Amino acid sequence: MKTIRLNFCATIILVFLNAACQKSAFNEISPKDSLAQTLILPAGNGLSSSRPQAETEGQCNSYAFIILLESRTLVNGNWEWIWSVQNSNPGNGNNGTIQDLSHWGMQFGTCVVWPAVIGAAYSADGNNWTGFSPSFQPDPSQGCMTDSVLKFDFGTTGNAKSYYKLVFSQVYQPTSVPGYYKAGNKTGCCTFSFTGVGCGEEGPIK
Repeated sequence: MKTIRLNFCATIILVFLNAACQKSAFNEISPKDSLAQTLILPAGNGLSSSRPQAETEGQCNSYAFIILLESRTLVNGNWEWIWSVQNSNPGNGNNGTIQDLSHWGMQFGTCVVWPAVIGAAYSADGNNWTGFSPSFQPDPSQGCMTDSVLKFDFGTTGNAKSYYKLVFSQVYQPTSVPGYYKAGNKTGCCTFSFTGVGCGEEGPIK
């Protein structure tokens, strides 16, 4: 009986010692694991302080200019579309600033036919307009969009809006279309999408 009691006591002591060792091991590992999670989670949740090079170095920035479709109006049987363009952060192109717009251009939805474009103009104030004969062809003065575009050869000054008008003889609908801008040597050129001219029916531009 004495031998049995000794064996039982020894077993109980070994069980407690094993549990104590496991607890000690857990306490040594837990802080390390917790630190690893603390280091990983901020980066995984987008809390890093680094910013994309395009925003900090003056490289292609699709949001450099704010382009709004101001109106789409039926006038004497034709449709006048007016956009405004505004510099989002005017400056000399350093430290994330944007140089003045030199010119910009747009493409259309594939349903638009070129003969439907019957007028074009630009304005510094939205009231006094300068008309020009639009064309649909590549713009060799920039290299970020090589396809044919309608080019507005008029830019912006500071944070003031500039205005751009197209007149169509047919009804088209606002839709997302590609465009490009050119703005100085530092800001350069870039492509973007904006609310432009399109419609539901598909067909080649002519």
